[in-house]
Amino acid sequence: MLQPVSPQMRQALEESLAEHGVTPEQFQEAQRLAKEAGERMAVAYGEVVGRELRPADFARTVLGVESLGHLLVAVLREVTGRPDLYRHLD
Repeated sequence: MLQPVSPQMRQALEESLAEHGVTPEQFQEAQRLAKEAGERMAVAYGEVVGRELRPADFARTVLGVESLGHLLVAVLREVTGRPDLYRHLD
């Protein structure tokens, strides 16, 4: 199950992003775009399997944590214009 990010985890994430030159505004934009993409994927997946699926359920049961992370990194690359961002995670 996906859990909310703790304050300590958020701080570590913000520090890592700053080290990679990602601004808080870019991260917020990436989060928004990733959320929208996830919602669209949930609708499309629900249409394929023939039942409505809430975005949170889709994220938890279909994508999982690792895939959600990859989605966010992909969007961060788009938002920052840096295709090499976090390339070591691929």
